[in-house]
Amino acid sequence: MTIDKSWIRENRMSSKYLEGLKNFMKIAEKHVNSKGKVRCPCKMCVNSYRHVLPTVYAHLHDIGFLETYTMWIHHGEKHVGSSDLSYNSTPRTNIPVNTPTSNEMFDVIDDVLAEQNTNQENIDEEGRGIDLEFDDLFEELNTKLYPECSDMSALNLLAKLLHIKVINRWTNSSFDQLVVLLRVAFPKSKIPASHYEAKKKLRKIGLGYQSIHACKNDCALFWKENGSMQNCPICKESRWMDTTTKGKKVPQKVLRYFPLTPRLRRMYSSRFTTKDMSWHNTGRSIDGMMYHPVDGKSWQDFDQRYPEFAKEPRNVCLGLAVDGFNPFGNFNSTYSKPDALTWKRKMLKYAKKVQAQWPTFTCGY
Repeated sequence: MTIDKSWIRENRMSSKYLEGLKNFMKIAEKHVNSKGKVRCPCKMCVNSYRHVLPTVYAHLHDIGFLETYTMWIHHGEKHVGSSDLSYNSTPRTNIPVNTPTSNEMFDVIDDVLAEQNTNQENIDEEGRGIDLEFDDLFEELNTKLYPECSDMSALNLLAKLLHIKVINRWTNSSFDQLVVLLRVAFPKSKIPASHYEAKKKLRKIGLGYQSIHACKNDCALFWKENGSMQNCPICKESRWMDTTTKGKKVPQKVLRYFPLTPRLRRMYSSRFTTKDMSWHNTGRSIDGMMYHPVDGKSWQDFDQRYPEFAKEPRNVCLGLAVDGFNPFGNFNSTYSKPDALTWKRKMLKYAKKVQAQWPTFTCGY
């Protein structure tokens, strides 16, 4: 049965809103924890806090229902499963693009909180998120850019400025100069003082990386079994720029590793990308044209070989692309058949190691 959720956008004093709220509370009371508390989907708590039912009712009545919370996953409603997804849908054409709104940062933070709070260990005894850094983000989100502004929050402007910086490849110094000018021109506005301050505020929303020291000649990584070494195990080069310094040592070279698993989790936790992650299941071609690699023979052969893996549309197929990569270190060397065969053997050897950990991994060689 489809649940009517249109009431969440109605006036809180209207009979439709009050009737919808009454029906929601009947649903919520079935999903309380052992202490009689349930997640509160009001605009202030955004499902990150738990309260007793009367408090939840009061919040929803006085503050309002979170309009972006349309899939009630914290109150019994389930995501679309693999059995509900059809392989015979129409091709992906003329898809409307969502227009950004002033509340888009609210949506982003809500998605990140939903991901982190999936594990009950992230909730304290009072039902609050253990990581209190989000409180600062919500405070920033509810802070007007300037006293008379009602269309954009300080956090929303901050995110847009950083986005423009990235897509236009601004330097950090140019960004600093811009925000200094904006702060002088609009002294009452809540604009960050520098690029460092801007990144610090949004760091919790983003996904970090792991810094791994590397040999200056790319022989090895100072990682795992080599983590405590001071010299490269192959060429014996020092790990540090200056071995005589008494302060913090600076490594010769640093590899920035971006873990894959948290990024895949974030893609599925965000309402903006989760549909795209399973589109290969719902948007397959029905007219013989190739719109996506899923319509190709390689993908279809893989599905036939691993039917259990293929029937779950949320499973992810990863591809390793090495086109244009020279494994021999000499960029002036011409292509030769022996070199190609050596590289092929190396790739097959690596593929066997990967397949030992992930049985569904296949190598295209």
